[in-house]
Amino acid sequence: MRITVFDTRPTPFGLLRYGVAPDHQGMKNVSRQFDRLFASDHVEFVGNTIIGQDLSLDVLEENYDVVVLATGLAVDRPLTVPVDPDARVYGAGQLLRYLNGDPDSILRQSTPPSLGEEVLIIGTGNVAMDVARLLCKADDGFRNSDVDDDARDVLHTAGLRHLTLLSRGPRDRVRWDGSMFAELCALPGVAVYLDGDLEDRSTLSAESGRDIRVDVRFREIPVGIDADGHQSVIRTRFHDELGAADDGSEAFVHRADTVVTAMGFVEETAYGDWAGREGVVRVGGCGSGFLGNLAENRTLAKDAARNILARLSNSPGHIGLDGVRPYLPPASTTFSDWAAVDRAEVDRARPDRVRRKFTAWAEMADVIAESKK
Repeated sequence: MRITVFDTRPTPFGLLRYGVAPDHQGMKNVSRQFDRLFASDHVEFVGNTIIGQDLSLDVLEENYDVVVLATGLAVDRPLTVPVDPDARVYGAGQLLRYLNGDPDSILRQSTPPSLGEEVLIIGTGNVAMDVARLLCKADDGFRNSDVDDDARDVLHTAGLRHLTLLSRGPRDRVRWDGSMFAELCALPGVAVYLDGDLEDRSTLSAESGRDIRVDVRFREIPVGIDADGHQSVIRTRFHDELGAADDGSEAFVHRADTVVTAMGFVEETAYGDWAGREGVVRVGGCGSGFLGNLAENRTLAKDAARNILARLSNSPGHIGLDGVRPYLPPASTTFSDWAAVDRAEVDRARPDRVRRKFTAWAEMADVIAESKK
């Protein structure tokens, strides 16, 4: 069996590289398993190639027995309440990608302002926990990470003083994993309150130089976000246990310098052209419609693998990558090209970081070109 992995970006690993929190290197090290696969004769990487533009779907189906669509869910789920266009509202995914050094993060299109002293996060799942931890953590907490320190400086995360998280559900149905919440509570100088009650696991020591209050408010949903000068005014109301909003319920008002939405993700492209194609298997978020955890995605991957093997047993055998090489763009990249970028990022890292990512595709192209001289 031979496998080709295509990617729009010149680098592999997608979510592992730009979505998984930069201080969770244990999770990111899963990429080493793929390193071994790409080093074999059976798996090849083709980057900087847009399917549907550089390579048509017809060409793929003509040359491969099975085409697997594993594009994930790349777009932050938008708010469905009125939001003033002047209010500073960021999606958690885009914020994490910025802190992860992603050249395509919309926050990199211009220099974003400081997040400010008051930040409010809508959502209390694991992504919200990632954002909260990364914003509250002091510099020492990023040892052996690959966080974009320049991004942290631009956002001035060191200036954060108060963080509020809104959960639409009650405390006993919270969406975060216990280990993720424990990480937040363990941060020095961070006091976590649940509906006004101090969490026993909070580490109140200010040895890190941080002094941050985190308030988690349960059963509270936003109904609108207004702009008032440099701040946002978030209007919320009580959310009943049955999940229905009561128009006569108690109302609240919060003020924040920045609002971060962490309510899940949706698919970037409809991929309508893939519909009805028998040779296509959708897997992961783009197949299930939700961004599952590691265990859930492993189950989905196993199901997809069984599906693929069943299809291969009845396939005549197609030519694969050799058949599409004439259609590849001149700037398409290989795993060897990625290896050159990988070495350069590791070599230029500061002593207490595992790498310093290039935050512009042109920088990576220069490294690749230099490696081929």
